[in-house]
Amino acid sequence: MKKQLLSLALGLITVLFATAQTTVSISEIQFMSPSDLASCTDLSAYDGQEVRTIGVVMHDGGLTELSSSSVTGGYRPGVHLLDTGVQGAMGNFAGVQIHGVYAAQSSQPVTALDNLVAGMIVEVVGTVGNYSGETQVFPKDNSSVTVLGTTSVPQADTISLGLLNDNSRSNIYATGEAWEGSLVTIENLTVVGVSIFSGNRVSFDVSDENGNLMNVSDRFLVQKQSSWTTVNDASPETNGSFIPPIVGTKFASLSGIILHSQNGCSGGTGRGYELNPFDTSHYKVGDTPPSITEVSRYPLVPSALDAVTISAKIIDFNGTVSSQSLYYSTNLTQDNDQFTAVAMTLNSGSTDEYEATIPAFADGMEVRYYIKAADNDANESYEPFTSSNTTGATSFYTVRDAGLTIVDLQKVLNPTADASPYKDQVVTVKGYITASAKSYDLEDIYMQDKDATEWAGIKLTGNADLLNLYRTQEVEVVGTVEESFGFTQLVVSSVSKTGKTAEILPVEVEVSDSAGRVNGGLEKYEGMLVKMVNTGGKVKISNPRLNPFGEWTIANDTGASFASSTKVQSGVKNSNNNSSLWVSLVSDSIFENTEGIMEVPLVEVTKEMDMDAIIGVLYYGFSQYALKPRNNDDIIGFSVALDPTDYPEIVSVQRFSELGMSFYPNPASNVLYFNLENAEAGTLVVRSLDGRELSSTQIMASTRVDVTSLTSGVYLLEFITNKGQRASAKFIKL
Repeated sequence: MKKQLLSLALGLITVLFATAQTTVSISEIQFMSPSDLASCTDLSAYDGQEVRTIGVVMHDGGLTELSSSSVTGGYRPGVHLLDTGVQGAMGNFAGVQIHGVYAAQSSQPVTALDNLVAGMIVEVVGTVGNYSGETQVFPKDNSSVTVLGTTSVPQADTISLGLLNDNSRSNIYATGEAWEGSLVTIENLTVVGVSIFSGNRVSFDVSDENGNLMNVSDRFLVQKQSSWTTVNDASPETNGSFIPPIVGTKFASLSGIILHSQNGCSGGTGRGYELNPFDTSHYKVGDTPPSITEVSRYPLVPSALDAVTISAKIIDFNGTVSSQSLYYSTNLTQDNDQFTAVAMTLNSGSTDEYEATIPAFADGMEVRYYIKAADNDANESYEPFTSSNTTGATSFYTVRDAGLTIVDLQKVLNPTADASPYKDQVVTVKGYITASAKSYDLEDIYMQDKDATEWAGIKLTGNADLLNLYRTQEVEVVGTVEESFGFTQLVVSSVSKTGKTAEILPVEVEVSDSAGRVNGGLEKYEGMLVKMVNTGGKVKISNPRLNPFGEWTIANDTGASFASSTKVQSGVKNSNNNSSLWVSLVSDSIFENTEGIMEVPLVEVTKEMDMDAIIGVLYYGFSQYALKPRNNDDIIGFSVALDPTDYPEIVSVQRFSELGMSFYPNPASNVLYFNLENAEAGTLVVRSLDGRELSSTQIMASTRVDVTSLTSGVYLLEFITNKGQRASAKFIKL
């Protein structure tokens, strides 16, 4: 027995030793074959395995600034290592991230990483993992990180941005993946977008001369603003000191670690390959043109009687401003260099505030405009930023005698630059509710302009009074226009009902309109009630389990690619997918009682299922559009029977008498008689109690409706006037 136990113990020790002693180079961990990269596959051959690897530390551990509520202490350590066998050369799969939590206990920080210094040679024993395309090594614990010696501090290699991302910021696997985890320098870049988020964080997008795009992110202390209090106990400072660049800033070069946040062909929703500087020397500003900021317009919503004053602050940081002009046009196809020019004059008592005036134009006229400034070195800048004086970006407004519309808030001239022209402004606007916070509904509030078929919908948030709204009600709201990662919404300060009602019919959209996704063509439907259809037949399920967040895709064919499909969010409420719990269709049965408790029987979608159409509001998040059906009634002609929802519960209705209408007898055997006393003419719909439409009749002055064909029971009568007012009542069929 002892011999058997000894043999068993020795065998177990051998297995454990072999598992822990698997020694591989960083390049071996990271390597992906050309065929894998061509198919957008990005998973290490060692994924999930425990390995031992050795590398040179590229940056001090104390420079990492990653707050995390899920890690003990509220901070996650981390460093990047370079393969010791590459003689200091970056690229060729030679860099990797050491993720700062225990492999088997993600809440426990590997604080040993905080004490590492650039140039140290370290050995790490840990498990290989992957997050959103980024290969990472998770140390076993603090004792699994060992310093072996020191060598020269790794230096950046200069590369082209075009190796990493294209002009839509999509990652290029074939040439970019080899640089993941490496320290690089990229030259001649221009800031094209700046994002201030979470109150004190900043990232910005840069473009090279060919239009390729990259995000510069804030993993390290160097890109934390002064309002940031450091979370890393090993940090050399207690606060950040970064000053965000402005759009148009030119960098002679930027350096940093390449991280991967997969998107594009992989179906990921990230930002592509991104750059993370960790030292002040990594930002080398070039010969920058004048800065044009704090642009304002008065009045914000002009009438046909109003001239419009455009103001801006214009400064040159390395010289003087030599000229500044405002350009405007009412011709939507006219090249920018053909606009009418107006010299901007310096405001009295100011050294950098300029203004100019655009004359009044007729109601409904769209007016485009931009500002151009030049400095003493002949450098030119534009606001909005553009790289072309001929066809570049412009701001615009619509002359409105009757006040602002939802269309004005949502419409953009360039769908790929989707920020509302009224971003951060307080506005007043009217619309009809298409989704409510009521049971049986989306439990998010959207409203829509009933007379427009594009740019007509918007989400409402931020006010408890919104919870009392029903579908079909017209409301007037006051709120601030907010851009939430590209999704336009209204943060409401006040809401009032007008007393009017109208049912908004969904706009039909082709389910596999891939061009509409690539060029931003779907942007005009953001926030609107839409109906996804396949004019060639049934709407198919192309990917029943797109990701772990409860999203699935529909298309005109079960084999359609992600680019030719539409995402659907249903039956889940989490940070990535806040969708309706009244929709039976979900990507995974796990969501029946997790991420929100579903209110209707669950149906796990498969490729064998299809439907005639699917209705929902169109949402935008994580750089992609997604449809959010409100309840089972929005699934039209599904191949599996679904429990219907109680439609009247979510619609604001009136009694017939309130509309000046009556009917008799009730109960009825064969005929119902309707009299319009003071009501408008309209349509009478007879519904079953589960919401199914059984008949529809035009009601004029006095009308007789035959109900002989109905079986005995209780039915719902819905009357909708030609002006959109709605009344509801029940009757009993004998």
